[in-house]
Amino acid sequence: MLSDTQKTFVFALLMCLFCSIALTGTAVGLKSKQEKNMLVDRQKNILKSLNLLDVNKKYSSLDIEKLYIENVNEFYVNDLGELTADVTSLPLFVIGSETSIEKYAVPFKAYGLWSWVYGYIAIQGDGETIVGLTVYDHKETPGLGGEVEKAWFQNQFIGKKITDISGEFVSIGVVKGKVKDSNIAEDKLDNYVDGISGATITSKGVEKYLKDDLYLYETFAKQLRRS
Repeated sequence: MLSDTQKTFVFALLMCLFCSIALTGTAVGLKSKQEKNMLVDRQKNILKSLNLLDVNKKYSSLDIEKLYIENVNEFYVNDLGELTADVTSLPLFVIGSETSIEKYAVPFKAYGLWSWVYGYIAIQGDGETIVGLTVYDHKETPGLGGEVEKAWFQNQFIGKKITDISGEFVSIGVVKGKVKDSNIAEDKLDNYVDGISGATITSKGVEKYLKDDLYLYETFAKQLRRS
């Protein structure tokens, strides 16, 4: 016969075992769902950067998946600036085909004041005109650096150029304040957007790292600009 102390110990042990099994089962069961949600969120942000989502419409997960599969082709860019199915460090999300690119999106990450800012930026098939930009993850201060996730900041990139008037890569500058109040020359206005008030470090972080990431795709973009 077990003593009361032993019974209590056995009961506690069995409860711990039961809870552990239950938690493990729940975690395993949710993992596939979490991975699916992450995939759909990734697809949604790529579509958003490519300007394929109606901001006034609500989309289900199935809507996003269907729209993505029907419109986006996934490639990688190799060292020669060529599209390939082989995995490299430079993913490319294309609207159109390998030989006829309407527009394409690339991922970027920029360090702000407190965190990495993750997003996608999309470029026209001309290799220089921005189609859209989206930010999907960051830990910047709400109302300050956190404005990187707001439409007013992201939408101003649309139509801007990552090249100067001679066709050379310059990326996009983020000014302190507003472009219209700056001393930027008229022929360079297409290369700048307004900064975030009170968040100069975040603004300049986006500027610096966005340039770094876009430059990685320059061999590919140059080919588009020459065609």
